[in-house]
Amino acid sequence: MKVDKPSLFSPGSQGVKGLMYSTASNPFKMSEVVGCRMKASWKRVTKETAIEVSLETEGSGRGDFETGVEMLDGILAAIAKGAGFEMVVKARGDIETGDHHTTEDVGIALGLALAQVLKKGIGSSIVPSGECLALAAVRFGEPSFRADLDLQGAEAGGMSLENFGHFLRALAYNGRFTLAVRADGGGDRQKIEAVSTALGRALKRAAQDA
Repeated sequence: MKVDKPSLFSPGSQGVKGLMYSTASNPFKMSEVVGCRMKASWKRVTKETAIEVSLETEGSGRGDFETGVEMLDGILAAIAKGAGFEMVVKARGDIETGDHHTTEDVGIALGLALAQVLKKGIGSSIVPSGECLALAAVRFGEPSFRADLDLQGAEAGGMSLENFGHFLRALAYNGRFTLAVRADGGGDRQKIEAVSTALGRALKRAAQDA
């Protein structure tokens, strides 16, 4: 049985408006507090994984990541730092069978949390890392995904590198935004770090644009 549980809240006492959201089977309506500091959280439980995500759009870029996949923790840290988001991601998954379920489900849960606080906005960023140059561009409200990464290896940091694309796709479609990423030059780790940082910076600019 799959269970998705959203929540949305913001400190302060600014105005309030309604927000529609749904679990795996039932729609609900809850309140959204309008202001510059927005927080969201999401829990996702399936047969293979249990994921908890929380984020705050105005922060210092700090995070706490425990997914059981070293590379995925690093990706999340780079996104949070680039975006200036406060983020916490905790995951338990069937790592003994590989990282696919954990990596993709973290992308789904993080995307669903983002979708609660960002409805519109456009942002992009170009980030270098060693010999690599990476680009990320986002546009909220129009789910789509395109990637040109050309990763050469099979695995790094406990992650099958093909799952990096699966993570990004799940993030974009569940976050309801267009995501285009590209990385040229450098090694696989440099590409992944630069793309993740560029994505975070693009999200920050989209939040400011909204």
